[in-house]
Amino acid sequence: MGEARAAAVGAHAAARDASEGDACAVVRACGHAVATAHMMEHALGAAAYAVRAVRLASPTDDAEAAGDRERRWQLERLPEAVRELVVSALDQGSVLGTRQPWI
Repeated sequence: MGEARAAAVGAHAAARDASEGDACAVVRACGHAVATAHMMEHALGAAAYAVRAVRLASPTDDAEAAGDRERRWQLERLPEAVRELVVSALDQGSVLGTRQPWI
């Protein structure tokens, strides 16, 4: 558990040093994915930052649509038993202390 937390802290430190928004979002998604080992709610952060990374890395005229495609791709892969719970948490903005659903 300590190794996972240390890796997550390291990823978030690297995100602070990233000069590009999409790179920062990718590294934060990785940090949250690793942090899931010590707290499952971080899985929501990984999903949200992945959507953000896709939006930021996409051409401006396709950014929103690309983020929507990423979100749909994620949702299609969630087990039916947890899909409603995850969508509810993300849509309520309970991820990362933000009121912006799915960042």
